[in-house]
Amino acid sequence: MSTVITCALMLERDGKLLLVQEAAEEVYGKWNQPAGHLEAGETIIDCARREAREESGYEIDLIGLQAIYDYTTSAGRHIVNFCFRARPIGEPGPIAEQEILTTRWFTSEELRRLPDGQLRHALTRRRIDDWLAGKSVPLDVLVEWSMP
Repeated sequence: MSTVITCALMLERDGKLLLVQEAAEEVYGKWNQPAGHLEAGETIIDCARREAREESGYEIDLIGLQAIYDYTTSAGRHIVNFCFRARPIGEPGPIAEQEILTTRWFTSEELRRLPDGQLRHALTRRRIDDWLAGKSVPLDVLVEWSMP
């Protein structure tokens, strides 16, 4: 079994959370956090910054690690998802329109009322619930290391 490493961003501003609406055919119109796969030669921090920029248009300030979600899909793929809390810097630039239909800031109440059927998957809901609960650890628990 291979392991896939991904990252997700809980991009927050003024008590609201930014979600992106997916463009891929199999999840078309579903809401998710900006997220994606680690690319070759990239650190998980680099992945988080790139995915935020591509899917939300924002440069970001990482403020914490919400959680590391470790699971196996029904297809047997092992996924390790690093979920960061972040704040946007400045105004958004363009988004990857082939991946994302639109972005939207949601209030806590709107997130609680958002039907699960409108979310990409159960992990999207779990990350929202953990964000609403204030789950976070300092970013320094993640140590980037280069082998000499």
